[in-house]
Amino acid sequence: MSNTAVRIIVGIIGIPLVIALAVIGNIPFLIFCVIVSFLCMNEFYNLFERPKKTPSIITKWAGGFSFHKIVFLIISSLIVVCFYFQKFNYVLILYFLMFLYLTADEVFKTDKHFEAIGTWMLSIVYISTPFGLLSLMDSSAFISNNIVNYAILIMAMVWASDTFAYFGGRTFGKHKLAERISPKKTWEGSIFGFIFTIITGIVIHYIYYPQMKLTHFIAAALIVGVSAQLGDLFESQLKRWVKIKDSSQLIPGHGGFLDRFDSILFAVPAVYIYLYLNSIFK
Repeated sequence: MSNTAVRIIVGIIGIPLVIALAVIGNIPFLIFCVIVSFLCMNEFYNLFERPKKTPSIITKWAGGFSFHKIVFLIISSLIVVCFYFQKFNYVLILYFLMFLYLTADEVFKTDKHFEAIGTWMLSIVYISTPFGLLSLMDSSAFISNNIVNYAILIMAMVWASDTFAYFGGRTFGKHKLAERISPKKTWEGSIFGFIFTIITGIVIHYIYYPQMKLTHFIAAALIVGVSAQLGDLFESQLKRWVKIKDSSQLIPGHGGFLDRFDSILFAVPAVYIYLYLNSIFK
């Protein structure tokens, strides 16, 4: 069976399951976000793990590198939960606790790599925060204040972007988009994905939210259309840095969870910022 066929089958099975969880919303979708965030963070950690890294005094007593990884994954998962319950002060505390732990861990190492602090803090912003915001957007409290289920809206537009960029590129692709980062991506595919992201936003508006302004959905689609593709390119650059093709092989035909959700990681914060600014200036 071809890789394309596998991708299609996994999408046909996986997308309805995710949408069903998002429709149920609240705690079930929060659990989904925590699990996927955990898996993405684990893949990110494995991308940059140094197999011969010297364990510090802090980590050596508890199994060396594994203890570092456990702390990293637990704190990152708690950040997702805190976003859902809108405990933003706790999020800041967890950010700072992670920073303190990473700093202390590096200080007591004999083989120091202080740039690792920036790498692991980046992962909190890059992965935990978007999944926390995604779970928040699917909560009853957020939906009641904003009318729209932005979690479903964003995921639908991102999937449209990814799908049509992939098939548009395979069918019509001639001009390379960013050959140094991702040789197979083309401008034709990117344009196809962008156009169908906007179409998806318009369709969702007319079917589910005709009482709202169309321009609002077009604006959200424009933001997703750009940010989703930037997210895809950024993750491709991460993999190129560490010289691997996929973040893992957990999802047949798609690679890892980080490969599958890379676009969402940029789209969710971008739309959240738009909603926040829109609430201030409207």
